[in-house]
Amino acid sequence: MKTTRSARLIAIALVCIGALIIGGCASTTATDSRDVIKTGEVRIFEVFGMDCPGCHGGVEKLVEAIPGVLDAQASWESKRITVILSEGSTVADETIRETIARANFTAGERLQ
Repeated sequence: MKTTRSARLIAIALVCIGALIIGGCASTTATDSRDVIKTGEVRIFEVFGMDCPGCHGGVEKLVEAIPGVLDAQASWESKRITVILSEGSTVADETIRETIARANFTAGERLQ
């Protein structure tokens, strides 16, 4: 009887842990900490080659690492990245395009 109860508790625990993991990975709602409004110049570029949710994370991190960039939010679905620059920043469009290329994607037109 103890073995059956223990096995059942372990199974329930594993199901709960799995649900938490899947829920965390699949979450694409706009409730993360980056929803804080940041001020500065906004630039939007087309980005080609992103075909899954994991793709946009890498390019966001690289673009965010550019000095003068406050935030970068990419969408593999809309094939775009929105870059927010700090006030007075002099980041060239070419720097952003080169960074997108380093992430193994192709930068298209600047839309805004």
